[in-house]
Amino acid sequence: MNKYAKLAAATALAVSVGAGMSIAAKADTAVVKMKFDEDSGDLYFEPAKLTINPGDTVVWLQDDADNEHNVAAYPSFIPEDTEPFESQMMTRVGESWSMTFVKEGSYFYHCHPHEGAGMKGLIVVGRESLPEEFRKAKPGDMTHDHGDGGHDDTADDDMADMKHSDHGDHGDHDDHGDHHGHDDKQEMKKKDGHHDDDNHHGHHD
Repeated sequence: MNKYAKLAAATALAVSVGAGMSIAAKADTAVVKMKFDEDSGDLYFEPAKLTINPGDTVVWLQDDADNEHNVAAYPSFIPEDTEPFESQMMTRVGESWSMTFVKEGSYFYHCHPHEGAGMKGLIVVGRESLPEEFRKAKPGDMTHDHGDGGHDDTADDDMADMKHSDHGDHGDHDDHGDHHGHDDKQEMKKKDGHHDDDNHHGHHD
């Protein structure tokens, strides 16, 4: 191999390595806080809707000293060919759980003990899912049944509302402004959390 061929090979290798480093450098980490507004009584994820790129990691951070929280996917509202995720119950401020998202699409989730209080979130990886791209329910999926028929009775309406709303109350990934509560204050007490599946995907700190 003459010196020109060697130079060309070295240049190609450098470009290849540089491209690989550039792709790796694009991976990012975003934080979603689990919060409680003492004035309004609202329990919520901040931001409620987050848009990331494939390969990015989301860290859910417990930021509520009064209530336990977890993160649980709606099995029928995540992309096809993915599996539902559910974290451990986080009881201490500063406790966290993380997950890296690879497949594009919409991942709707909620806090299991506070789903009825409206504590729900959405992760959009790259782009939102089309209706036909959502995962089909399978036997053995988590039902998240709270004794009132489970979540399925209102899940479709809730997911549609979240998809088309701007989540102004709690902000999106570009707006972490003040949280605006509801007019009627609610007295929230610390609740014992539970989950049905001990097989968690992701990382617990």
